[in-house]
Amino acid sequence: VRATLTAYKFLEIGITAGPMSQVEIAIGDTLGNRIVLPHATWMAFVEKRADIQQLVRSSTPSPLMIQDLVIELVKIRDVDKVKLSLCDKCVYMKPITLFMLKLKQCVEHAYFYLCQYTNIVSDKFDYFVSYLRQNCIKNKLETVNTLRRIYDKNSAIACELIVYTVDNIVYNALHEK
Repeated sequence: VRATLTAYKFLEIGITAGPMSQVEIAIGDTLGNRIVLPHATWMAFVEKRADIQQLVRSSTPSPLMIQDLVIELVKIRDVDKVKLSLCDKCVYMKPITLFMLKLKQCVEHAYFYLCQYTNIVSDKFDYFVSYLRQNCIKNKLETVNTLRRIYDKNSAIACELIVYTVDNIVYNALHEK
């Protein structure tokens, strides 16, 4: 077995559930590094594809700034890597991985498709939180059992909320007002 520091990269588009649910576009890797790009930043990133390719080919590259996203070409063990930094997080990738910028139509389709559901997700999230508050449910086990009893078993959104966001539902029920 050969160990490697290279991780698989992914482009993820999904709904972040909460009282104000929103669609998120994230670039990450299997090592747990992940940056979330606002939609406007993703669009600017895609539109600057030619500039990014020029940066990768340059013999003396200087960082490229796209809104708050910083793109740099760095060397790691004498191998060129593209470093994407946003806020205090970063992801490193091989230049060839930038093919994801060619997925503009796919990302846009998924983004706008999911945008249709953000209000429904927020409403279901709020319903679960309100139900738990009204019934004075105070611990996670009781919360999970209660949610399992009351959710609409025919609703994919309700099912996914319970599976993926139960910790957020509990936190909001107990701490947010």
